[in-house]
Amino acid sequence: MAGNLSLTREYQRIFTIVRDEAEPILWDNISVRTKLLFRMKEMGAMLKVGGKPHLRFNIMKELPNTSAYTDLGVLTPVRPDPWTSVVFNWKQLSTPVQVSGLDMVKTGDDAAIDLLAGFISVAEISMRDAVGGNSVGIYSSAGEDDLTSMTGLQNFFTSTVAAGSVGQLSRASQAAWRHQYQNISNDFSANGVNRLRTIFRQTSYFDVTPDTIVGTGSFMENYERNLTATLSTDMPKPAGSQGMLDAGFQNMAYKGAVMFDDDGCPDNAAYVLNLADYIRLIVREGRDAEIGDFVKSQTKDDLVTYVLTAGNLITTGLRYGGLLANGDTD
Repeated sequence: MAGNLSLTREYQRIFTIVRDEAEPILWDNISVRTKLLFRMKEMGAMLKVGGKPHLRFNIMKELPNTSAYTDLGVLTPVRPDPWTSVVFNWKQLSTPVQVSGLDMVKTGDDAAIDLLAGFISVAEISMRDAVGGNSVGIYSSAGEDDLTSMTGLQNFFTSTVAAGSVGQLSRASQAAWRHQYQNISNDFSANGVNRLRTIFRQTSYFDVTPDTIVGTGSFMENYERNLTATLSTDMPKPAGSQGMLDAGFQNMAYKGAVMFDDDGCPDNAAYVLNLADYIRLIVREGRDAEIGDFVKSQTKDDLVTYVLTAGNLITTGLRYGGLLANGDTD
């Protein structure tokens, strides 16, 4: 250590160096280390925005009536009420980084940077698991009234299509604000492929089709197992995303959609999604895995900081996505 600088102050100095190098790439690392997060980034479904009171978006709820007429028939204008709004709240996540005085004492002078980098690396993995998970992350069941968890796919796509609200807009009162649902009924061999075929059709409208299907590992195993009942096991399964393959994420194609399992997906759930147009993970610019200052606790021999993230998962088109439930049992 240089001069007579205290151990705590030396660690604060070194941490500033480590933080300045780690912070610019921390969110990039978090956002590509689970399959669905990687897929969202690949599809342009991950956006950084500036500050605003809420995440508010206009959605289409009613079309004008197009009718036929002949010759000089009377054309009667009827003004539709085409738009309404969905409003999502900012959600905040934090991961602690704590180094004790004993950690500092035990660590050699030349290993301090490695120690701090290791703690930040562990925090990165924890934040990845949280953002990509089903407790407080993108698969959660939380709605907008729960500020302690991101709004997640379990809130968007439920077993009841005409109840509850998403983005503070009621599915019960807004028929256009309803998702699709199919139940494999714990018998994939009898129902799985048929129900998948049906929900893919239901979430497809004219030139809009799903681009992503994500489920549990059991769901994907059952899907592949039932395919081999009619297809040769030697037949190559087409990859849906070369980018995912290059990153080490196995996937395949289903009618042009990329299909894969994800560790964060809740049990007995598979989601049919349109990431290109209707689902976004929005994060606050400057708070996309920001590392705070390294400070000393008042009553402990330690140095503490937090990795902070602010954002939320939003949707602007529930009808273009759905839940394929109970497919973990063959």
